[in-house]
Amino acid sequence: MSAERLPKNANATVPVYGSLAEQVLAEAQANRETIQNFVPLAESLEWELGQQYLRDRGNKAFIADSSPIPFVINNDGTLSRNAAEVFFTSLLEADKAGTLEEDIFVLELGIGVGLFCRFFLDHFQALCAKKKKSYYSRLCYIAGDISERMLTDVLRHGVLANHLGRVRTRIVNALDPDKHLEGDPAFRNLKNPARPFRAVFLNYLLDCLPAAVLQFDGDRVKQLHVRTCVARNVKLSEYTDWTVKQLQELARSKDPHARQELLEVYGLFASEYDYRPVDLKKLPNGGFLAENRNRLGERILHSYGAIQCLGKLLGMIVEDGFILVNDYGQTQTSRDDEFEHQRFSLATFVGVNFPLLKAYFGDQGKCQWLQPSSGTERGIHSRLLTPKNIPEVTSQFIVRFADHAYEKLQEPIQKARMCARAGRFELASDFYMQALKTQPGNWVLLNEVSMFMTFQMRDPKRATDMAKLALSHNPTCSAELWNTLGDALYEFGRTGEAKGAYQQAMAVNAADVRSRFNLAFVYMREKDYPAALRSIAEALALDKMGEYRERLLHKQQEVLHHMTQRHQQEYLLLINLVSKYAKPN
Repeated sequence: MSAERLPKNANATVPVYGSLAEQVLAEAQANRETIQNFVPLAESLEWELGQQYLRDRGNKAFIADSSPIPFVINNDGTLSRNAAEVFFTSLLEADKAGTLEEDIFVLELGIGVGLFCRFFLDHFQALCAKKKKSYYSRLCYIAGDISERMLTDVLRHGVLANHLGRVRTRIVNALDPDKHLEGDPAFRNLKNPARPFRAVFLNYLLDCLPAAVLQFDGDRVKQLHVRTCVARNVKLSEYTDWTVKQLQELARSKDPHARQELLEVYGLFASEYDYRPVDLKKLPNGGFLAENRNRLGERILHSYGAIQCLGKLLGMIVEDGFILVNDYGQTQTSRDDEFEHQRFSLATFVGVNFPLLKAYFGDQGKCQWLQPSSGTERGIHSRLLTPKNIPEVTSQFIVRFADHAYEKLQEPIQKARMCARAGRFELASDFYMQALKTQPGNWVLLNEVSMFMTFQMRDPKRATDMAKLALSHNPTCSAELWNTLGDALYEFGRTGEAKGAYQQAMAVNAADVRSRFNLAFVYMREKDYPAALRSIAEALALDKMGEYRERLLHKQQEVLHHMTQRHQQEYLLLINLVSKYAKPN
């Protein structure tokens, strides 16, 4: 194709590209209906609607969406227990040094479902009782989140009911924690209320903060920009009354209600990405990037939101306090690092650039930066930031958060799974016993063992007890646990109680597919075939990813077969009844 045969408006609607092929593709992209033109990632609809979604959805984003935000890795109790051990050690050292205040404050930002807080306080309380220390009774745990709904859900569901009087909730923006907590009445008796905290916990919080992706090419710097368009082959009128022009106006508006309206149609949008020139000096911490660009790589994930958050929090902890970060992201710098960008449900997350944070805080002497031996497969990395090095705290952190500690906990579980797959159930049971000795309160492990006992060991009575033990640790944040209890009860023959467990799973997650599938078995056993079909129909409608579709359709055919048999039997009985009383000829 020659340049003369290109559409007349090709060069008018798209940037100039190097090759003819690029121009043709760019023209095809430009023909889409644009809701918001190219802007930096943190200013884009994709990012802002994701933030709005987290504020509005509350804990349902973790436990009730068809594709929920993963939360188990930092909420099974292991991370909380390790954090409590490090914190307890830091208090012992402060007590010895005579610097420990009467009132002890800690802060968690981004509380999620609240289980990290719950398990942290459980273990910390046990430690204090064991060591005969009064720290727990002097502790105030500030649970902070920018989402009022998130805080309300934690309180409404009673996640922290075992620790009444020890927890206070606060609405806090992680980018300005000092501003939101300044003058808080809880700190009025402290000698230095500007530095109230002995510890700050940030679990999967920094990846929710604004970031920029930069690309260096000689002296030129480009930044990742995002354009929001109507997805291909989507006809808006089939889904909404909003027109493209109206959606564009909503996108320009800063009114939160406009963002809520856009969230309703967010699934109809698609994002396009492009690197565009940027003045490095105008970016947050641009001077630091310019000075260190040679060692940070040719493509940099600039976690400037994380830098802002950590910088302010360092000014809010006591000199012998610490900040514990647990998050995902890149741990090494290479020349070809790619942009870490993930979507869970309707939220967008950007992995943290740990080498960048280390260079900014640790290498520049702003704080002590501690990290254990780090692997690449766990999906979570731990870092400890403290104004000064305290050897005992450092040692406890390294021991608790090193990879080999995690691997030691996982080893018997992995062996148990291998034995179970090979049919060696007794040996698998022994390995599960070893795992439970080191993680007796891990509800995820207890759930797995309960299922093993139900379906492999064929011991539903004890499986029921195990599932109830798991639910004692987490009764409100997992539909899976209630399904596991229901399965054990069903296999044990306690059908009515199994039905109640499955219905409780639906109360936790109204969109749960598995509980409806399980209820179909209950209704079958009760010979309530219409109810079984209704349950299957609901499950099929909610099974958006098709995970249960084949099993549901198979069960549906089974129910229909039983219904047909019943109707045939009823018809034959009716014929026999009519024949019995028929008048003789």
